[in-house]
Amino acid sequence: MLSRNWRARASAFPRPLAALLAAATVLSIGWALFTPPLSGPDESGHAAYVQQLAQTGHGPHAGDTDGKPVSSEMEALIGWRNLDSVIGVATARPGWSAAERAAWERAVRDADRGDGTGPNPLAQNPPLYYGYDAIAYQVGRGWSLPTRLLLMRLANLPLLWIVIGCGWLAIGEVFRRAGVFARTVGTGAIALLPMVTFMSGVINPDIALTAVSTAAIALSLAAVRIGPRPATLLGLGVLAALAVLIHARGLALLPPIALVILMVLWRGRRDVSAGRLLGLGAGAVLLAAIGVLTAIAISNGHAGTTSFSGEVTGSSSSGLGDLSGLLDYVWQFYFSPLTGMAPPPADVVLGYRQIFVEQFLGGEFGSLEVHYADAVYRALQVAQGLGLIALVVVFARRWERVRAHAAQAVVLLGFVVSTLLLLHVAAWQDLAAPPHASLLAGRYLLPLVSVFAIALTAVVASVPPRAKVVLGSAVLASGAALSVAGLLLTVVRFDA
Repeated sequence: MLSRNWRARASAFPRPLAALLAAATVLSIGWALFTPPLSGPDESGHAAYVQQLAQTGHGPHAGDTDGKPVSSEMEALIGWRNLDSVIGVATARPGWSAAERAAWERAVRDADRGDGTGPNPLAQNPPLYYGYDAIAYQVGRGWSLPTRLLLMRLANLPLLWIVIGCGWLAIGEVFRRAGVFARTVGTGAIALLPMVTFMSGVINPDIALTAVSTAAIALSLAAVRIGPRPATLLGLGVLAALAVLIHARGLALLPPIALVILMVLWRGRRDVSAGRLLGLGAGAVLLAAIGVLTAIAISNGHAGTTSFSGEVTGSSSSGLGDLSGLLDYVWQFYFSPLTGMAPPPADVVLGYRQIFVEQFLGGEFGSLEVHYADAVYRALQVAQGLGLIALVVVFARRWERVRAHAAQAVVLLGFVVSTLLLLHVAAWQDLAAPPHASLLAGRYLLPLVSVFAIALTAVVASVPPRAKVVLGSAVLASGAALSVAGLLLTVVRFDA
C-alpha cells in the first residue's frame, strides 16, 4: 500500500518541474565546482562567518576588535592558492601546483580554525543562513578546508529547489488556466537564469533570502485567493521573520506581507468572526516581530552598534534628509538626467542597464569580473525592452481579466515597490556619504525573480499557440545557452 501511494505521488509530480529542478541542480553543482574557493561575491567574509560560528558557537565581530578577519587555516588557503589576487583581476589565476599544495598542507597542520575573530564587515548580518551552512561545515569537520567549503556551497541546493518549486506555485496561482507549457517557460526562466544557479553555487545568504521571498510571494498569492486560513497567515508571519533573520534586505518583505495580511482579513470579515480574525492577524504580526527583534539583538551584538542595517548599507542614516537628491538619483538610475539635475556624488554610478540587464538578467560571475561579450548584454537589453512593451500591450488588451485579479496584482506590485524602494534608499545613503560608493548589485533583485517569471509567463500565455511554442522555446534555449556559456567563461577565466 505504501509503495503504491509513493508511486502515485511520484507520478503526480509535474515532469516539466522535475526536469527543470534537475537542470538547475547540474548547473548549481557546476558553479560550485568550477568557481574557485572564496571567489564568489564577498565569499571569504561569508565563509569566515560560518567557520567562526561553527568553531566557537558565536559569530564574528565588526569594528575595532583584535584578531584576523579570517582564521589561520583560511588565511593559509588564500595565500597558497593565490585567491586574493584573482578577485577583480581578470588576468590573475589561482594557483594549486604540487608545490603550493604541499606548502599549504604544511601550513595548516597546526593552523587554528577558530581564530578569525574579526573585524569582519559581514558580522552585522543576521545569523540564520550562517547557522544553516554551519551544519554542512560540521558534517565535513574532519576533512580539508576546500572540501568543507564545497559542502557549504552544496548545502544551497535545497534552497535552490525551494526557489524553483515556489516559483512554479506562484505562477500557477496567477495563471491557473494558462496550461503547463506557459508555466514551464516561466519556471524555466527562474531555473535557467544564470545568476540564480550561480548564487546557489557560492557561499552567500542571497540565495536563502531569494528562497524565502519566493515562498512568501507564492503564499501571498494563495492567501488572497483562499482567504483567512491559520496556516497561510501564520506562515506569512514565519516567512517575514525568516527573511529578516537571513538578511537586513529581508526588511523589504515586511510591508507587502503586512499589506497581504490586511487584505486577507478585510476580505474575510463577513465569513469569520472578528475575534478569530484579530487573533490570526496578531499571531502573524507577532511572529514577524519576534524575527525582527531577534535579528536586531544578534546583529547589534556582533556589530557593536545600535542600528540594524545589515549588509544593506554602510551608512544607516545619512542622505535621507536630501529628498530632492534621492529623487534625482532614482530618476537618473532609469532615465537620462533632466535639465538642472545634479549628477550623483560619485565617479561611477551603476544604472538600470548594469543592475537589471548585465547583472540580474545576464549575469556577472566570479567576483563580478567574469562577463559575457557586450553584444550579449545589448541583445538582452533589447529583449527586455520588447518584453516590457509586450507586457504593457497584454495589460491593455486584457484589462478586464487584470481587474478580475486585482488583488494578486496589488500583491506583486507591493513586493516590487517595497524591494526597489529599500534598495534605492540604501544606495542613495551610501552615495550621499563618504566614500560615495553605492552598495547595489543585480543579485539584490533575485528575491523578485518569481515576479519576473510571472511577467514573462503573461507574455508567453497571451500569444497564439504556434507563436507560444516558438517564443517559449526561445526563452528556455536562451536561458540554457547563457548558463552554459557562463560556466564555460568561468572555467576559461580561472583554469585556462
